[in-house]
This record gives sequence, structure tokens and C-alpha cells, in this order.
Amino acid sequence: MIVTLRVKRFRGGEPYVQEYKLEVQDLRVTVLDLLIRVREDLDGSLAFRYACRMGLCGACAVKINGRPRLACTTKLMDLGDGVVTVEPIAEKVLKDLVVDNAPQ
Repeated sequence: MIVTLRVKRFRGGEPYVQEYKLEVQDLRVTVLDLLIRVREDLDGSLAFRYACRMGLCGACAVKINGRPRLACTTKLMDLGDGVVTVEPIAEKVLKDLVVDNAPQ
């Protein structure tokens, strides 16, 4: 199956959406797995955070298809049609999906 990963990117100017097409054999892969694949194989400039990969730390929190979720626990099979949109979870974006978590 071909999955379209749409990432809302921020690089100092106006935000824009970049699409990546990925072939996926197993729909049990997570959104975090896709983001890592993109960064390792397609676009090393993609910025995002993750740590535990077990749904405990919250570092990978993003909006997935408009809902706040953890990328490490959100599986493709739970998302539907093969198009996944990922956006930063907060308004103060440092770069791509990396947000400023400092108390305000």
C-alpha cells in the first residue's frame, strides 16, 4: 500500500505542507515509524521529537489528521484512507514539528 504523509513544515517563513509517498507493507506501523523513515531515507532536514517510543514521555505529541495524538502509538490501521496529515501540536513552532514546550 502507498501512504501519503502530509507534513506541515515551518522553516522561518510561511508554513507549507510537504507530501511524501511511502510504501507500507504492514498497517501496524506507527506515524512515528513513517516520520523516521522520511528523515532517514527521503529528507534528512525533517525536524521532530521523540524519546521513549512507548507512549509514556509525550515527546512525539503532534496533531494527526487534526487530532492531538502521540505519533509513537498511532497506527496506520487506525487512521483510515492512506492519507496522514501531521502538524505541530502547539502554536509556538521552532522548526517543522518541533514546538517550544517552555512554560509561558
